[in-house]
Amino acid sequence: NRTKYKFNRKVGMTMTFTIIDAAIIFIYLMGMLVLGFIMGKTNKTQEDYFVAKRSLPWLPIGLSIAATMISCNSFVGGPGWGYHSGLLPFMQNITVPLALFISTTIFVPMLYDLKLTSVYEYIELRLGPKTRMAAVLGFILNSLIQVSSMVFVPSLVLQRFMGVSINIIIPVIVVIAVVYTMAGGIKAVIWTDAIQILVIWGGLIGGMVFMFAKSNIGFLETVHMAAQAGKLRAFDASWQFSLTNENGLWAALVGGLFMWSRYFSFDQAQVQRMFTAKSIRELKRSFVVSGIMMNVLYFLFIFLGALLFIQFGGAAFENANDVMIRFIGGLPAGLVGLLLASLFAAAMSSVDSLLNSMSTVFTKDIYERYIEKGKEASLKTSMMVSAVWGILVYIITMLAFSGTSKSILAVIGSYISYISGPTCGIFLLAMLTKKANDKGTVCGAVFGFIITLLFGTLAGFTWMWNSAFGTVMTFLAGYVFSCLFGEPAGEQARRYTIRGHMACLKEQGRTEENGISLMPFAVDRYSMILLVFFLIQLAVICFFQRA
Repeated sequence: NRTKYKFNRKVGMTMTFTIIDAAIIFIYLMGMLVLGFIMGKTNKTQEDYFVAKRSLPWLPIGLSIAATMISCNSFVGGPGWGYHSGLLPFMQNITVPLALFISTTIFVPMLYDLKLTSVYEYIELRLGPKTRMAAVLGFILNSLIQVSSMVFVPSLVLQRFMGVSINIIIPVIVVIAVVYTMAGGIKAVIWTDAIQILVIWGGLIGGMVFMFAKSNIGFLETVHMAAQAGKLRAFDASWQFSLTNENGLWAALVGGLFMWSRYFSFDQAQVQRMFTAKSIRELKRSFVVSGIMMNVLYFLFIFLGALLFIQFGGAAFENANDVMIRFIGGLPAGLVGLLLASLFAAAMSSVDSLLNSMSTVFTKDIYERYIEKGKEASLKTSMMVSAVWGILVYIITMLAFSGTSKSILAVIGSYISYISGPTCGIFLLAMLTKKANDKGTVCGAVFGFIITLLFGTLAGFTWMWNSAFGTVMTFLAGYVFSCLFGEPAGEQARRYTIRGHMACLKEQGRTEENGISLMPFAVDRYSMILLVFFLIQLAVICFFQRA
C-alpha cells in the first residue's frame, strides 16, 4: 500500500503516497462533481448558466475570486520563490488591494449597472464591433496561455507523488473541471471555488502546524533566523528606480497597479463573478473578501518558503518547484492527501473559472454576434461550448507543455503582459474619453501591442512594466488615431462614458441603492477597507524589513 519515489539528489528527498492519501483525493474530486450536478439542476436559461440570474451572495463570490487568483502556479511556485528570494516576490501582489480600490470605486459599478453578461458587450456599445473583437481575441489568447499552464504545473507535481503518467493526470484534471463547469455553469464554478479555497487554507495550515510540531526549531526562532538570513526583506534594492528588477518597489507600484487594475476591472474571468452579485452592496463586499483573502494567502505561501529555507538548512534545489514538493513529502499519511487535494483545488479553481469565462465570451461575443446574428444561444449550446473549450485546453496543454516546462513557464507572465496593456488602454479610452471611436481605438491597440512587444523584448525591461507601458501607449495612440479618423461619437456612445453614465444616473434619480452609492468615484466604507488593507501590507513588510 505504500510506494516511495526518490528524487533530487542534492537534498536526498523521499516521498510517500498512501491509500489514505489517494482516498482523500478521490473523495474530494467526486465531491466537486456532485456539487456541480447539484448546482446545475436549477439552470433553465442562459442567464442562469452564465450569471446565475444575478442572485448570488457576496461571500462565495469573494472566495471564488480569491481562489482563481491562487492558482497552482502560486501554490507550488510561491514557496520556491520565497525559499530563494525571501519576501521580494510578494511585491508583485502588493498593489492588489489598491487595484481593487480603484475598480470598486470607478469602473466596476458602471459595468455592473449595465446588466452585461460579457464585459466586452460594453466595448461595442461604446465603440463598435471592431474594437470588441480585438478585445475578445486578446482575452481568449490570454486565457489559453494561463489555463494551459495551470493544468500542466500541478500535473507534474502529482506525477511525482502518485507515480501516474502525466498523460493520465492532465485529462483527469481537465475532464473533471469541464464536467462540473458544464453541468453547473457559473454557480458551480463559484461554489466549488469557495470550497476549494477552504481546502487550500486547510492544507497549508495543517502542513505548517505539523512541520513545526516535529521540528527542533520553533516558529519564532525560525522567523528570527530567516530575518538574519535576509529572507524577510522585501525592499532590497527596491527603493531605487529600476526598469529591470521585476520585484522592485516602483515596478510593483506602477506596473503592478496597471496589471491588477486591468485584471479586476476589465477581465471577463473576474468581472463575470461580479455580475452574479444580487446587489451593489454584495458586489463591494465580495471585493473586500477577495482582496484580503488572496493577498494573505499569497503572502503565506511566500513566507512559508522563507521559513523552509531555515527548516531545510538552506539546501540547494535544482528546481524551485521542488521546495513545495519536499515540504509535502515530509508530511504523514492523510496530510499528504490533504495537500495534494489542495493542489487539485488550486488548479481546478483557476481552470473552471477560465473555462466558464471563455465559454461566455465565445457565446455572447462571437456565436450570437456573428453566427446567430443577434439570436440568443440556447442553454444546451452554451454548455457544449464549455465542452469544446475543455478539449482545446487539453490539446494545447499537451502540445505546448509536454516536452518541458521551464522555458515556457518562465515567460508566461511576459506573454500575458503584452496583451493586458492594450486591453486596459481600450477600456480606458472607452470610459474616460468622448473622442475615442472604433477605428481609432483598434489602430491604437495594434500600435500599443507592437510597441510594447519591442519595449519588452529589445529594451530588456522587466515584464512588470509592460502593462503600464502598453496601457499608456494604447491610450495615447488610440486617442490620436480617433481624432485623425474623426468618426463622430453619437449620443448613444456618449452615454457609455463614465461621465455620461453619471449624468444618466442623476437624471433617473438612481444615485443610490439601499444606501450604497451607484455613482463612479464615490468612496465608501468598502473602498476604504481595501485602502487601509493596502497600507497595512506596507506596514507589515516594513516591520519585517526592520526585524
